Amino acid sequence: MRLRWRVVYPAILPQDCVFLLPYRTAPETLASPASLSSTDKVTKTEYLLSELRSRLWVKPSIMGIAAVLWVSFAYFGAHLLPDDLFISIKRDILINLLGIMASTMLTVATFSVAAMVSAFSAVSTTATPRAARIVMRDNATQNSLTSFLAAFIYAIVALVAISVVDYGIGGRVLLFAGYTVMVAWVLISFVRWVDRVSTLGRMGDTLERVEEACRVPFTSPDTMGTLGAAEATGAPVTGAEVRVERVGYIQNIDIADLDSLARELGSTIHVLERPGAFFGPHDSLAIVSGRDELDDESTGRIRRAFVIGDTRRVESDPRFGLIILSEIADRALSPAVNDPGTAIAVLGIQVRLMEAWCRHRRETPEVKYPNIKVYPLDPEDLLDDSLTSISRDGSAMYEVGARIQKSLAMLTRLGNEKLTAAALRHSRLALEQAERSLPTESHKGLVRALAGKVEQSSSGNSDLS
Repeated sequence: MRLRWRVVYPAILPQDCVFLLPYRTAPETLASPASLSSTDKVTKTEYLLSELRSRLWVKPSIMGIAAVLWVSFAYFGAHLLPDDLFISIKRDILINLLGIMASTMLTVATFSVAAMVSAFSAVSTTATPRAARIVMRDNATQNSLTSFLAAFIYAIVALVAISVVDYGIGGRVLLFAGYTVMVAWVLISFVRWVDRVSTLGRMGDTLERVEEACRVPFTSPDTMGTLGAAEATGAPVTGAEVRVERVGYIQNIDIADLDSLARELGSTIHVLERPGAFFGPHDSLAIVSGRDELDDESTGRIRRAFVIGDTRRVESDPRFGLIILSEIADRALSPAVNDPGTAIAVLGIQVRLMEAWCRHRRETPEVKYPNIKVYPLDPEDLLDDSLTSISRDGSAMYEVGARIQKSLAMLTRLGNEKLTAAALRHSRLALEQAERSLPTESHKGLVRALAGKVEQSSSGNSDLS
């Protein structure tokens, strides 16, 4: 339970309200709201709770409820304060102050929502619709909207309450204290919002948000490895198969619950696909070795361990992050946009992510769930997701073709044999496409020379300058 307080709830509440939670760790060490812990596989419940933070109504609802509770406390807790207070707030003055806040916050909240909708639409149009969900999870944006709506709710509820019942001197002081806190919070949030709205929806900010979201799974040994399970090799074993009941993508796998079930059954469960795989009826999710059939309870438990939805999730599916980046670059390379600079920036992000993956792959991952076997990620798939569309649609641009070759040369020097082989294959493919599309022989020769350096670098005999 302590883990859920530390990991899940900061991902739902605004950062400004982290102090409300009981924790022993400093606030800055709590999990980033962009994700759950990057080193711990989460349960299905924790995963579903973390998904709430992408819903814009969650934080305002929580803080709105808190505002209502404070108004209630001001009435029932008024007797806790002495009657001879050094400050006395007149009822008419408090009503005027709350009325000003209510009308002002309604206008500001409306403006903020309109700006957010416009920014999200711009992201979908200029980048890719898949990136909009990542931008929607931006903390500064959600916290600013939360402060405006919470202040509005507080003012409305307090106005109604003070007009209906007699709060007395102590109750009015408590209401004024809540008003003061709300004003301070709104002022701070508004200053931050002005700075944030100036960049929200711009391509540079979108790329930064997508890279930040992708970096979480790429730096997690579990997510980029075998999800904390033992590594599966070779062809799938025989045994009792558990098939999926609906069409969709695997969004998360509760490996811990599967391992617990495997211990109870005295068997090994082979997970056939990773998060991000697309499943349909009659496709097998897992195989329980050593058993010909399973009872309904065990079958249902295995199925419940897999969260299957209509879309993919970057947090547990690193390949999807690379696809989003590739889509952004591909749209920038379209004739209507003609922005090779964005494609080059995307290639830089992809290289940084692959470097982070290789660096963490050198660490020996801990096998937390020995009764579960999962296939590792294939570097071929990672580069297919990253470069296929960029090398195809950017083949007629020398600057893009050159950067692809330089990026692949960097990947060959990261010390991963499978990644080196995949990079070499993509280098040859990109060279073939460039030779067909580039208009001048001089540019073809330059790209050919860079591809030759990739060949040399893959053998460890050259360095790319």
